Amino acid sequence: MVRENEPLYGPASPKELDKALERLYTGQMNVAIQARALRMTLERLKQLFNAYVAERPIDINDEEVFSADLQLTWPFA
Repeated sequence: MVRENEPLYGPASPKELDKALERLYTGQMNVAIQARALRMTLERLKQLFNAYVAERPIDINDEEVFSADLQLTWPFA
């Protein structure tokens, strides 16, 4: 959430917004933290992220979707 006295600017460029949305989409970043980093409201980022996700549906029947997610992580590695 943006502080009351802090002005809202939004991302510096469309490329910065695309990178931020990709980090959210891949689960690498929290939405609230990303909104603060982009200096935009949480609600606006949620709207943009919902549109971003709607443009990229996941085909659950595609085996390659899940095969990319087989990298072992701690504590299993």
